[in-house]
Amino acid sequence: MAYQNSPQQMNDELQKFRDEISCIVVLEQAGYRFARSESSARHMRFRRQKGESIIVTHGGKGWWDPHNSSSIVKGSVIDLVRFLNPGMSLGNARVELRGMLGLTPSGAEYVAEPKERKPARDPKYMWKNRQAPHPGSAAWTYLTRDRALPESILRLAIQQGLLREGMKGTAWFAHSNNAGELTGMEMRGPDYRGFSSGGGGKLLFRMRTGEKGETPVRLVIGESAIDVLSYAAMDPFNFEPSLYVSTGGGMSPEALEEFRALLGTIEAGGRVMIAVDCDAQGDRYEEIYAPMIREAGLKPLRYSPSARDKDWNAVLQRRARQDVAA
Repeated sequence: MAYQNSPQQMNDELQKFRDEISCIVVLEQAGYRFARSESSARHMRFRRQKGESIIVTHGGKGWWDPHNSSSIVKGSVIDLVRFLNPGMSLGNARVELRGMLGLTPSGAEYVAEPKERKPARDPKYMWKNRQAPHPGSAAWTYLTRDRALPESILRLAIQQGLLREGMKGTAWFAHSNNAGELTGMEMRGPDYRGFSSGGGGKLLFRMRTGEKGETPVRLVIGESAIDVLSYAAMDPFNFEPSLYVSTGGGMSPEALEEFRALLGTIEAGGRVMIAVDCDAQGDRYEEIYAPMIREAGLKPLRYSPSARDKDWNAVLQRRARQDVAA
């Protein structure tokens, strides 16, 4: 078929392209695919590879490039062909489009390449390659100044191998199983709060007082390591052989079994302080722990800060401010 080059015929042909060829067809021919999860009825996103996408509008009649920050690049199906082929003349674009007349979109969808999952780091390796906090270090300053924990409590935790200093002043608190194996770390710092990945995961942080080898007569369980250390700092009975235990938040079935077994190490008739926040979550923890404690032949006692204090560390900080003011 011979194509005439009169202005009217050229205009008619260009209009035919606009009317009959969807921008979707052009994109599919260029290797783009429909990204359904990123699209709406009015704005359909098509992707080719990372960083390459085109938005189709007006039912396939229009498009625009979301990656051009200097100015909005948009237009008709004719402009799209030339955009996808930089430097293409209008004449060559007409040749390209003639081959697309009568084609309909295939509906092929874009499938993103799965993200490469970073391997979880081994907590034991991380722990081994970190030092304990010391006076003047960032984590020591965070714990003593920002959290008001007394140095004597920190030294006791360090002596028992329970504390390390991570990046940017983050304090790491060791979680272990009942065999004494490190399973992970609670991580707390000025700008970070989390738990390590990999390893055996979140079980129990546990610090003891009293002479080594003595059977504990009491156990204190709290929601975070900083909470139980704060409670220990204010505890008038911390001279007794005791265990201060943190769950790091919610407990897995494995952690609950560890706790149940740990209760069996407390002297018969001993006391278990449920040192949780004064809120609905604290009530929930009490509902979980109290029956387990009674089953072990021990006495559960709920201790929570007053409503004005968020948690036991808030109580410790308030007392520290009062001591300074006095």
